[in-house]
This record gives sequence, structure tokens and C-alpha cells, in this order.
Amino acid sequence: MSQFISLLERYHQQLEQQYGGLLNQDIRRAITDMLHCKTDANRTTQWHCGHCQHDQQLPASCGNRSCPQCLHQTTSNWLAKQTNKLLPVHYFMVTFTLPYQLRILARQHPKALYQLMLQVTADILKDFAARANKGSLGFTSVLHTHNRRRECHPHVHIIVPCGRYDATKK
Repeated sequence: MSQFISLLERYHQQLEQQYGGLLNQDIRRAITDMLHCKTDANRTTQWHCGHCQHDQQLPASCGNRSCPQCLHQTTSNWLAKQTNKLLPVHYFMVTFTLPYQLRILARQHPKALYQLMLQVTADILKDFAARANKGSLGFTSVLHTHNRRRECHPHVHIIVPCGRYDATKK
């Protein structure tokens, strides 16, 4: 079990008492998932070796993207998929961060705000590429809602290939 989940179990009631009014539905769901991750005897995964007779049942992971016990594997799988999609060119990383003054909106209306952040950042880059390069731009965007200390810090990382699509050179 991760140290974060141990602390969450220990201080969950105090967290609810002190910050309960600030916790939105997504945060509450993440907390519930993490507290039950790999502990629920009713949810298990079955592992069986095809070469020997080893057979094992393990408690299932919660799969929540915020869970430190599940996040590593999910992140590794996503990274491997993205690596396979890379073009043989150099890449740039562009980061757009929501100003501190607007972070309250992220707590109050996370789904709408995060969708808007992704749309606006995509539009900005596409518009820039159309003006500067006279071409279309492809990129991959990743939304981060919190920093490593789990504080609300919405930002979008965008991986941009060094180049553009030229329809005249098919």
C-alpha cells in the first residue's frame, strides 16, 4: 500500500470535516476508489500460469487515474502507446497553465473548464500554425489537473512535432 493511501485512511475523517465543502464529485470518487483499491475481497483478478499449475487470486485495482497504486501502470501503458505513434522528427513541448485567479472555476465546474482548456489551447496552436507555416499542425495534448503535491494546478502539456503537413506533397 502506498504511503499516500495510508495517510488518506488515517486522516480521511479529518479531511472530510475540514475540507468537505471543497471536495467535488470527482475528488470524492477518487478518494473512495483509493480507499478500496486492492482491498475489496469481492473484486478480484484471477492469475493462472499456462506453463505450471500456479493459480492466484488477487484483489483488483481501482484503476483510478489519481491512485498512486494504479497510476504507474496506466501511465506506462499510455506512454508506450504514444511512443509507437511518434514520427521520425524532433518535438517541442508547449505548456499552457490556467491562471491562479481562475482555479476556483476548476473546482466548481471541472468538466466544462477542462474541456474548454483543451479546446482553446488546440485552437491557439492551430491558428498559430496556419499563420506562421501556412499548414496544418498535429499534436498530442495532455491535461494535468493537479501538481505533484496534489494541489489544484490545471495545465495542458502539448507535444508538437517540428514540422507540418503539406497537402501539395502527397
